[in-house]
Amino acid sequence: MSLQWIEAESIRRVNLSEDIEMTVINTNVGALHARHYAAKADLFVNKALERLSSGKRINSAADDAAGLAVASKMQSQMLGMRAAIRNTQDGISLVQTAESSMNEINNMILRMRELGVQMANGVYTSKDRDNAQMEVNALLQEIDLIASTSKFNGVNLLDGTYNKEIRAGNTNQEIINVFINNMATSATAKMGFFATEKAVDGGSDTAANQEVAAKEGTEVSIDTSVFSTAFKDVFANDGLGTFSLTTTGSTGGDNSLFNIDPKTGKITSKAALDAGAPTDTNGNGSTAGNGVYDIQVTYTPRNGAAAHVEVIHLTVSAMADRTVANVDLTTEADAKRSIEVLDKALGEMSANQANLGALQNRMQYTINNLTQAAMNIEMARGRITDADFATETTVLAKHQILAQAATSMLAQANQSKQSVLSLLQ
Repeated sequence: MSLQWIEAESIRRVNLSEDIEMTVINTNVGALHARHYAAKADLFVNKALERLSSGKRINSAADDAAGLAVASKMQSQMLGMRAAIRNTQDGISLVQTAESSMNEINNMILRMRELGVQMANGVYTSKDRDNAQMEVNALLQEIDLIASTSKFNGVNLLDGTYNKEIRAGNTNQEIINVFINNMATSATAKMGFFATEKAVDGGSDTAANQEVAAKEGTEVSIDTSVFSTAFKDVFANDGLGTFSLTTTGSTGGDNSLFNIDPKTGKITSKAALDAGAPTDTNGNGSTAGNGVYDIQVTYTPRNGAAAHVEVIHLTVSAMADRTVANVDLTTEADAKRSIEVLDKALGEMSANQANLGALQNRMQYTINNLTQAAMNIEMARGRITDADFATETTVLAKHQILAQAATSMLAQANQSKQSVLSLLQ
């Protein structure tokens, strides 16, 4: 190590010592520190003032990004629930509107039944019955008018077209289906035509006949009374044998359409007589609910006696529906039949009204649930976003003091450097 290097290093260290201990005025370190902490305290003061003014802890994403994301999802859910509550309330109003119209229809059906019971009495003249029928016709017109014109917000309610969903929540699964039946007279209390079954006892083992009238899509039953006397005698004397059944015709046997009760001998169609029925005995293709069928019934007695065979010619005539629109009081017999139709109509009205009442109760429970859920979500969101006034006022007071202290220290730091002026005197 040379002497020149040692001397240079000594000079460098002396100069460094002088730099550290020198007095400067261009860079006031104390003032810089005081200004930094004063600005920091002002930032906290301003944030506390913002939170106290808005009442919210999170006023921007910078305050709490994660908390803001969660709160935003809760806000969306809460707004959806509030909309669902309004939807459900509208649904209740719709159902109530439909129910009020339905009540009037029910009252008119009650009046028609009252007239039917009155006209079923044998003391009235044809003129009296015509007058009663005039009132019935007027009531029928009014029922159809109500059914076609009852609306809620321009939407038909009682014409059978209303089958909608009430959105009762945030998701596509939270829905209430509302279906309102057609209240028109032509669609109320559909019944098969009132017809008398006619049985002809052929007096032999064959050619027992039965003529029935049935509405398309209904089942047909054949009573043992249509069997011949000989057949009934065999069945009565034994009664413990077995039945077998074959449907005959030009297309061959078809046992799928009819069944027989082994205890009573009653024959019943397994399915409605419709377009799938076999052809009739004349080789003609059957029409819906209409045709002639040969049913061969074989009875084998338990005592080993010879089997007894009976062929039934079943004639089925399709008849039109009888509804409230067909209520007729012009004869005593028609009045009696109309009572049955009107009784069925009243039963349907009761079922429809019960359905609407159940829908109202369900929707009211839905509103209660949504209201409680929305309130809980609102409280949870408030815990995330709302400002704690006690905490924020404490923070405000703290940082106001710190800001004042920093300002004071800044003033003192600036004042301390003025002593350098004495060096210039």
